[in-house]
Amino acid sequence: MDRRHALSVMGLFLATALALGLARLNGGWFFGTAEDRLPKPQAGPVQDSDEARKILRTYFMAHYSEASCSAIYTDLTHDGVEELLVLTVENSRTGEPVPLHGGTLDGDSFTRAQVTVLRAGAWGEVLPIYDFVCGAEHSQWGELYLKKEDGADYLVWYAPYTASERGNFQLAQFSLGQDGAVLDLVREQIFFPAGVGDVQEGDADQTEILAFLARAESLLEGAEPVIVCDVIHDPLTGTDGPRRFAYLDALFTSF
Repeated sequence: MDRRHALSVMGLFLATALALGLARLNGGWFFGTAEDRLPKPQAGPVQDSDEARKILRTYFMAHYSEASCSAIYTDLTHDGVEELLVLTVENSRTGEPVPLHGGTLDGDSFTRAQVTVLRAGAWGEVLPIYDFVCGAEHSQWGELYLKKEDGADYLVWYAPYTASERGNFQLAQFSLGQDGAVLDLVREQIFFPAGVGDVQEGDADQTEILAFLARAESLLEGAEPVIVCDVIHDPLTGTDGPRRFAYLDALFTSF
């Protein structure tokens, strides 16, 4: 093969390779591998915030009652698209829905509440990604708040639980993944004797208790109650304070 013919063949080879590369970049297929020839899954459409709100509101109207529910838009997944946080309240003594709006609910008529965070999925479906239950019965005392920090939305959970002469106080501030995973910014827990209870290994001392209570006060500052129902035990005096009760009263506003 003379030099001119060899260069011509090489040039044809390079041109063919370049054409194949361009075809693949543009989504075309010549020979490729078996994987290349398989159909490619299409990414679902990304919901913008307005579209997500419409989907969530339609879902709410089909599944909940405005009279006995609160609902607020909040971006707990920090993806720029709001979810809908829904508070429902039950009264097991009567079996009737409890009106929430206008300050009509008090601690004496409260028995149980559920908080659900709903997210609009890529294809228009609505996905419950987080649930929280708070009851008036002792085993389910707790407080849930919404808090904004550095422009981002978070849930704050405070559970000052005491029973059988033992204190178990827990505190958390967290956001959510799109799959509902709890993403902690803060999570703390202390144990201590309540009343005449005996000190056990690992119990918090007075300095640790004071630091925990200060941290709780700091996290709760500026936070909006979603559902609060408990009696706060004072670990320093060994006495219980007055019962605290508050709840979110909002419909389709943004946090």
